[in-house]
Amino acid sequence: MALNEEKQNILQKNSNGSPVVDKCEVIKESSLQEDDLLHRMSFENLQERLNTDFQDLGERLNDLKYNLVAQIELAKSGNALARDFINSDKYCDRGKPSKNGDLPDKQFLQRNSLLTDLFEIKHIRTIYNIFIVILIILFINTAIHDIMETGITHLGVKTVMTGFGKMPIVIHTWIGMTLSTFCLYSAFAFWACKRPEFQPKSFSLKIWDYAALITLLLYQSAFIIFPAKAVIQEDLPPASSLIVLMEQVRMLMKTHAFVRSNTPRVLAYKPHTENPEPSYPGFSKFLYFMFAPTLVYRDSYPRTKEIRWGVVVWNYAEVVLVIFYVAFIFERFLVPLFRQSGVDPLDPRTLILSMFGTMMPGILVFLCGFYCLLHSWMNGSAELLRFADRMFYKDWWNSTSYGSYYRTWNVVVHDWLYAYIYKDMYEIITRKNKFLSTLTVFLVSAGFHEYILAFAFRFFYPVMLVMFGGFGMMFVFITRKNTKSNGNIFLWLTLCSGSGIMLSLYSMEFYARINCAPYDDKILDLFLPRSWFCRKLIPAV
Repeated sequence: MALNEEKQNILQKNSNGSPVVDKCEVIKESSLQEDDLLHRMSFENLQERLNTDFQDLGERLNDLKYNLVAQIELAKSGNALARDFINSDKYCDRGKPSKNGDLPDKQFLQRNSLLTDLFEIKHIRTIYNIFIVILIILFINTAIHDIMETGITHLGVKTVMTGFGKMPIVIHTWIGMTLSTFCLYSAFAFWACKRPEFQPKSFSLKIWDYAALITLLLYQSAFIIFPAKAVIQEDLPPASSLIVLMEQVRMLMKTHAFVRSNTPRVLAYKPHTENPEPSYPGFSKFLYFMFAPTLVYRDSYPRTKEIRWGVVVWNYAEVVLVIFYVAFIFERFLVPLFRQSGVDPLDPRTLILSMFGTMMPGILVFLCGFYCLLHSWMNGSAELLRFADRMFYKDWWNSTSYGSYYRTWNVVVHDWLYAYIYKDMYEIITRKNKFLSTLTVFLVSAGFHEYILAFAFRFFYPVMLVMFGGFGMMFVFITRKNTKSNGNIFLWLTLCSGSGIMLSLYSMEFYARINCAPYDDKILDLFLPRSWFCRKLIPAV
């Protein structure tokens, strides 16, 4: 700006009769001054930009270095499956949609669990080590607290033994349920073998098929009633009850998957035009499916070449360690807080403090349950059975929406719900109605979750039903288009809050059932929370 003003002044003097100066020299001199100033400014700007660019380049190179190191360490692991981790297509579990609009089917591939691959990276492995350190700290904390308070320490053994009490009854009940599934297979095989003897489309064939359907429904009803009755009559502790009820639901889902997958084959079998071979799978295939870590039936699955017994032992050892991990969390954070529930009056201040006080223990219990069941137990079972498809979960922790979270956090159950509930509703019953199909999936899933909790704790307290079937479904539609990082923050915030609310409310009611007298009506007592209106126990004379 100063140079331009100087040019104008010089030219203005010449026009007013002042000494004549060569305009070219003036412009040349001004241009030299301007160029010198511009050079100085350009050099300073260039130096500043270079410093900034080098700083940004250093940060980018640093990030690139960490990514390359992670990939190199992953490739150096010597595991062919781990080297494929960089390829995200490995974790795709759906085939291509058919041309007629039907939904794609589940496909099984040879692949590791996601955490198995991630633990090959030392930076991720450090997170695993941090949880080990927390376990050690809880172990020491429990030991010192017990010694200071009572003079002896149980190190969580008493809590574990109490929770998993009456184990012989659990084993006998499990054997009975397993043998009943073998009876179901025999009945299915008998129905399939006898069916070709009837005339096609005859009335007697319809009676035979409907009789088989009624028998199946009666079996499923009995399979639900008798194990639940055994849990109540034998008064099994909570953890033992959970084992029986979860195994009951697992076998019920497996038998339904087997019948649903093979019934179309039996119905489509034409003995006069095809080879006279059985239209149903052999017992060995059924037996393998009943123990395989999947709920979707196939005649065959990808298999590994050998059993790595070290992997089996370590995964089952992790199951035991996680059980003690949860026992330490309950002993140190939950039992002291809730053991007097019902004795002390429940007020809003106590309720709010307990909910917020259990958020961190709640999310720890949630993570421990996920790792124990979906990683350690499933991987140990898969290795023992040489089951090669280990994708029991996906990267649910990176989800930015609840729809993505529900699809990825428990792939085993989600695959069953997708294959035998959602697809049947979408393709057969509702005729391409996604909303009704999704609603049915949520109702079935929430119903089974609430059934397990109600019979395990001996009271119906539909916190899970409201949180999972109510708020969970609402969040699916609210966050379905969210792909930003704030969606992941919202997911983790609600998971922590929900875990704290459920854990505090269920703990309050569990201990209130111990400290408070039952209602006079036994049926009503199952549905009315004692933690809300506690009736004092009358001391025995």
